[in-house]
Amino acid sequence: MLKLSSENKKFIKVILDGFFRIYFVKLFSKFKPKKYQAYNKYAIVSAIYNVEKYLDDFFKSIINQRLDFKRNIFIICVDDGSTDNSAQIIKKYQKKYPKNIIYLHKENGGQASARNLGLKYLKENDLNTPWVTFTDPDDFLNRDYFYEVDKFLMKYKNDDICMISCNIIFYYEKYHTYRDNHSLNYKYKNNNTLLENNNLNNFIQLSVASCLLKISLIQDLFFDEKLKPNFEDARFINEYLLQNIDKNSIFLKNARYFYRKRKEQNSTLDGKSKIKDYYTVVPKLGYLKLLQDIKGVIPTFIQNVVLYDLFWQIKVLINNPEKLIILNSNEKETFKKLLFFNFELIASENIVSFNIEAYDFFYKKGILSYFKNEDLNQNLAFIESIDDKNDEILIKYYFSGINHERKILLNGKNAIIKHSKIRQYDLLDKVFLYEKRLWIKIDKSSKILDIFINSQKLKIVFNSSFIDDLDLVLKALNKQKKQRAKNANLWIFADMASKADDNAEHLYRYVMNNHPKQKIVFALRKDSCDYLRLKKEGFNLVDPRSLHFKYLLYKASKVISSHIDKYIFNAFGGDTLKTKDFVFLQHGVTKDDISSWVNKRKIDIFITSTKAEYDSITGNFNHYKFSTKEVVLTGLARWDALIKNNVLNTKQILIMPTWREYLSGKIQKYGVRTKNPDFTKSLYFQKWQEFLCSKELENLAKKYGYSVVFIPHPQVRIYLDDFNLPSYIITSYKTSMQELFCKSSLMITDYSSVAFEMAILNKPVLYYQFDKDEFFAKHSYTQGYFNYEKDGFGEVFEDINILFKKLTKISIINNNALPLKYNCICQNIINIV
Repeated sequence: MLKLSSENKKFIKVILDGFFRIYFVKLFSKFKPKKYQAYNKYAIVSAIYNVEKYLDDFFKSIINQRLDFKRNIFIICVDDGSTDNSAQIIKKYQKKYPKNIIYLHKENGGQASARNLGLKYLKENDLNTPWVTFTDPDDFLNRDYFYEVDKFLMKYKNDDICMISCNIIFYYEKYHTYRDNHSLNYKYKNNNTLLENNNLNNFIQLSVASCLLKISLIQDLFFDEKLKPNFEDARFINEYLLQNIDKNSIFLKNARYFYRKRKEQNSTLDGKSKIKDYYTVVPKLGYLKLLQDIKGVIPTFIQNVVLYDLFWQIKVLINNPEKLIILNSNEKETFKKLLFFNFELIASENIVSFNIEAYDFFYKKGILSYFKNEDLNQNLAFIESIDDKNDEILIKYYFSGINHERKILLNGKNAIIKHSKIRQYDLLDKVFLYEKRLWIKIDKSSKILDIFINSQKLKIVFNSSFIDDLDLVLKALNKQKKQRAKNANLWIFADMASKADDNAEHLYRYVMNNHPKQKIVFALRKDSCDYLRLKKEGFNLVDPRSLHFKYLLYKASKVISSHIDKYIFNAFGGDTLKTKDFVFLQHGVTKDDISSWVNKRKIDIFITSTKAEYDSITGNFNHYKFSTKEVVLTGLARWDALIKNNVLNTKQILIMPTWREYLSGKIQKYGVRTKNPDFTKSLYFQKWQEFLCSKELENLAKKYGYSVVFIPHPQVRIYLDDFNLPSYIITSYKTSMQELFCKSSLMITDYSSVAFEMAILNKPVLYYQFDKDEFFAKHSYTQGYFNYEKDGFGEVFEDINILFKKLTKISIINNNALPLKYNCICQNIINIV
């Protein structure tokens, strides 16, 4: 008999719980016999607006229901003023099924108004359909959907049911995969659950699309058309449940609703956080109205509905103040007050007891502290990470007050703390919570770990489970040691997948020439403009798209890169680099807060170049998780060659603006992006084109005998032809970046850290920043310690005319050089590696 290991069993369970389970459910459903005579008939009200590409899937999933469509199901399609071919598609199906499909048209007014029109039609026209649902037209239904609903309504016909909640399954359009991973999917784990409405508690319902309601019980309820961009569903359905608090609801596992996660991510919910009303209207007309309209004690499930939505709103704002750039200062203050008003009506015990996977201890403790000025009765400490090379473990715990007494004992003795820091989480200009991070030394004799905060003993969590001793930790440590021992003594270097000429190339060259016995390989696409150059120089190259690269990555002991690209860190899933050292050389000097990006990654050695940069990452009360354990101050590897090859008294202006993440196309494999069709409409494009194509720049270049080189960020390279640049401007990417810096006498940039390259060479820089607010609001980082006016290496300009005036005095432009002097940078990095 075949015996499966525990790891194989886990793998099979993951497969069965995910895509393949849903796939086979859909496949086998096709062969089940139809049911022609239903216990009930059903109506669908669907608000339709510009969804032509999804309507065929929508209609087919309903027409092909196992419960006979013609006899039992009606669709009321409310066209909310669509400007695409939605109306024609609806009418095509209506012509085929005139008795089942009703078409209504209205001027565009939003989803709520369209649903209200459909509801009005239902109330005024007797279709003999006791039940209604509001299926969204970009979603679709499993073939068994109405069959399962009808079967259980017949089974529970005497149970006074007012709502049937159906199981939401995500369909990821981009990957054509299904995932049963909705935050509320716990409601369906026990197949079918019948509950009294006054005892729903955690069984909350926010979607009217994935549930059915009894039309006779809706009474005078309508959707609030002022409530946008979301929560109109949640308020409607929960006001309905409050009206029918003495009745019951059922939660059906096998009635599956397929919620489409659009490839373009352009649905209303996808973009809600960028809409002002999400912060100013929803908390007032949605959350607060639902809570305040209740006379007497607010039921737990109502509090949990609001808490659930508030949690997702708060989650994205923590340490991300730029998300609220769409609000002015008064609106931000109003939003903050609305949050506090809502939490006044949510009981502390509900904040603690409500459970979904994402809403963990951190958020419960932070919300209690921030909004209630209360603390949890029980505090926890977490073992977050294991360093099997140095026999250290990372402990973290959360606290709200800076001053507290701490005692950490290992086998009854004070633990050796190797590194520590305090990480800060902010929300709306106020501290949400603090996190203490401590690396402590352990050995094979380490058995008992005790952590006390203000004399209170903390429970310790490791791998999502409470532990009483360190046995499981030591086993995990030894397992990682064995896995690491299988690695070959091979180092993989990489800059960008399609471009070299950065810190990894320079460090690779140094190792190749000075440590020839070390096995090294450089990852670079064969179609890169740098491939042949490096091949001729003797670089051992591998294409990151190849199977050979994956094999080498699997065997490597170290990965050394100037970028953190997905093809590296996620090659074999989330644990790809678990037992490998990842050395982050950086692409440049970090001057802004990039914590929201780098905190997601495992970085073992984090290279920095200035004391201010180093302190901004390792210091206390910032947003970074990294400490003095990971971060080192060496300078950038490419600076050795830069300093050596510097050329003085040249006449070349180098124009190097950075990119805008929010203007980039979708990322594909190996870091390559598609072209954004709206790029030329952007302020970035228009302002830089205006500057580059201006007569003023051309005249200045001629007058002073300067050549002009335009080299924007590599991500902008695909748009170069759109700029229609004058012939005198040089745009070649074949020239080495080092050579460009060394042979230029002046740089004009916007926010790019390449300005540090010029500062190293003691050459002037001018900053052209016409979009400062937009840039820091939408980019992958927020403004950090670096102030361009105070810390920059030249003047800052927002107005093009003032910039030109400065350029007329090009011979007397001043600059600030870096205070530190650098030498032997590559060797210093290798010593650390």
